[in-house]
Amino acid sequence: MEGAASAEKRSVEDFRVRVHGGPHPLRAGSEGGATTFGRDDDAGWAPRPPDDANASRRIVAHFDVDAFYSQVEELRDPRLRGRPMAVTQKFLIVTANYAARSAGLKKLMSTTKAKALCPEVALVSGEDLTPYRACAKKVRAALERFGTCEKLGLDECWVDLTAEVDRRIAAGGPASDPPLVGHRHSSEHVVESDNAHRPMDIRAVDPERTNASDGVHHPVPPRCEDGADPDANPDVSDPARERRLRVGAAIAAEARDAVRSATGLRMSAGIAHNKMLAKLVSGLHKPDDQTTLPAGVAAKLVSPLPVRALPGVGHGAERTLVHRGVRTAADLRRVTRSEVCEWLGPRVGRKVHDAAWGVDREEVAPKPAPNFVTCEDSFRSCTTWSSVDAVLAVIAPDLLARMDEEYEDEVERTVGAGALIPAGRAARTLTVKWRDVGPGGKGTGWSRSSASTTMPTLANDRSIDAKRRADALREAATRVLRSELTRGFDLRALNVGAGNFEPKAVTLNKRPGVEAGCVSGSSGIDVGTGRAAPHGSAFAAMNARRDYDRGGGRMSKTEERALSERERGLGGGVFGGGLNGGGGGESSDVFAEPLRDQDEDEEDGDSFYADLADVQRSSAMPSIGRVQSLVPRKRGAEQASLLSFFKGPSKR
Repeated sequence: MEGAASAEKRSVEDFRVRVHGGPHPLRAGSEGGATTFGRDDDAGWAPRPPDDANASRRIVAHFDVDAFYSQVEELRDPRLRGRPMAVTQKFLIVTANYAARSAGLKKLMSTTKAKALCPEVALVSGEDLTPYRACAKKVRAALERFGTCEKLGLDECWVDLTAEVDRRIAAGGPASDPPLVGHRHSSEHVVESDNAHRPMDIRAVDPERTNASDGVHHPVPPRCEDGADPDANPDVSDPARERRLRVGAAIAAEARDAVRSATGLRMSAGIAHNKMLAKLVSGLHKPDDQTTLPAGVAAKLVSPLPVRALPGVGHGAERTLVHRGVRTAADLRRVTRSEVCEWLGPRVGRKVHDAAWGVDREEVAPKPAPNFVTCEDSFRSCTTWSSVDAVLAVIAPDLLARMDEEYEDEVERTVGAGALIPAGRAARTLTVKWRDVGPGGKGTGWSRSSASTTMPTLANDRSIDAKRRADALREAATRVLRSELTRGFDLRALNVGAGNFEPKAVTLNKRPGVEAGCVSGSSGIDVGTGRAAPHGSAFAAMNARRDYDRGGGRMSKTEERALSERERGLGGGVFGGGLNGGGGGESSDVFAEPLRDQDEDEEDGDSFYADLADVQRSSAMPSIGRVQSLVPRKRGAEQASLLSFFKGPSKR
C-alpha cells in the first residue's frame, strides 16, 4: 500500500513539474542516461511504425526568424538597435530582443514588471501586424528560391530542399560534398525546454552551466564543423544520408544569407529528414545559427519529450494519453499503433504514433490563401450602441485594409502564375463575433457568439471612397448585432471577419497611404479609410480603447501605428525608411500593447494573448479570489501575470 501511495505521489509530482514547473532538462543522454520524463530504455517497446519510403532522400529545413517582431521594429526604428526593447500587446510583453531577455524580460510579463526589472527598456506597441505581414512576405519570397515553401505563422517556414540537394550532388564539384555548416546534434548533447507551456521549444544546454534541478554538470562534446562526431559511429547511420544533410545545411546557410540580404532579418534553421525533426532542432542554438539532425539520433532526441511536444497532440489528446499513463514519447512507444488509433482516432493516432519515433510523413506544401481574415478589439466595457459604433469605427477600416491586402496578393499570385488576365479576391461573407458578459454578469462569459451576413457590395468596391466602404461594413455589422443582442449587453470583445473569398476582376486604383502592404508612416493618411489621421497622442488613443463606454474609439489600429511612428520621427516605408529629424526621445518607452489580428490558418502560438479587460470592468475591483475565478485556467507565470495586473486599478 505504501509503495502504491509513493508511486502515486511521484506521478502527481511529475505532472506538477511538467505543467507548472520552470525550465526542465530533457536529456538526450546515451546508454540509458536519466531523463526527466519516463524511461529512455527500449524495454517493452511495441513494434515500430512502418518506414517512411521518402525519408532516406528527403531533406527539409525549418526557418525561424529570431525575435521576429522585435527585429522588424528595430529595422523600422534604428534607434532601438543595441538597447533593450520589447513588443507589447494588452500591457503584456509578447516578444523581446535578446538585450531585453538578458535583463530578465520574458513573454507574458507585465509591462510594469518589465520596467521595474529594466528601466531603460523601450516598449513598442505591436497591435498592428501590417509591417510584420509585409516582412514575412519578403522572407518567404527569398526562401522560395531554394525549394517549396510552407508558411507556419508569420515568422516560420518549412522549405523542401530535396530537389536542390539532388541537383548539387548530380552536378558534382565542391558543392556536392561540402563540410558541415553550423551544428550537428549528437546523442551526447543535452537539451532542455525553456518554456513549460511549450515543451516542443527545446534549447541546447550550455556545457558550462549547472543544471538547476540536480546540480550536476552535463558536459557537451565540442561543436563539429566537419560533420565528424567525437564518438563517431553511434550517430552515423548512413554516409549517403550524412552527405545529403551536409549539402542541405550548406543550402540552408545560403537561404539564411539571402533573407538577411533581402530583409535585414536574422534567422535560425534546423535541417533534418522531415518537417517535425527540422522544427524541433531549429531553435537548439538560437539566435542566428543552425543545427543538423542525423537520422540515427532522431529517435533518441524525441524519446524523453512529453507527449504535448509531438505534432497532433493538443490539450485534449494530452489528457487522453496522460489518463492512460502515457506521458512521454518513450511511453508512447510501448503502446501498439492500433491502441493509439483507438484512443485518438485513426488519423491522429497514426500521426502521433509516428511522431513518437521521430517519423513525419507530411510533405512540405504551400498553404493556400486564407479563406478568412479578421480584426478585433477587446475592452473593459461596451454597453451602448454608440459604444458599439465606436468599436466598429476602429476595426472596420483595418478589416478593409486586410481585404485589400488579400486582393493585391491574389493579383501578384495570378501574375506570377502567368495568367493573361490577373484577378484579385473579394469576400462574400461578413462574420461578427462577440463576447458578452451581459448585465450583471449574466451573459455568455468567456465563450463567444457569432453570426454572419452577406458582405456589402460597397465594401468590396475599390473604386469608391474608402469612407463609404467602411461605413457600409459598419452598418452591416451593426444590423447583425442588433438582430442578435435584443436585450441589454455588456461586450468585452468584438471581432469582424471577411471570408469565403472568390475571384474578382482587377481594378486599377490603389489604396491611399499604402505602399507594398506596409503602413506609410509619413503619409498622414489613415490606412484603410483614406482620411487624414487625427491629431493627438497614439498612446492616449490606444489607452482610450480600453473602455469604449468612456470615450474609446479615436482611430484605427493602423492609424495608431502611423501616428506613433510620426511622433517618433520615423519616415515609414516597408522597413521604416529611417528618421525624419529629431523625434523619439522617451516616446518609444510609453507605447503599450493591444490584441493581435489573426488569419484563420495562422499557427503562430508563440504567445498567450489574454483579454485582460474581461476581468476588470471599472476601477472598483472585485476581490482577488473573484478575479482568480474569472481568469482562464492558464499555467504558472501566465496566470500570475494576469492576477498581478488586476490587483489594483490601472495607473495608466
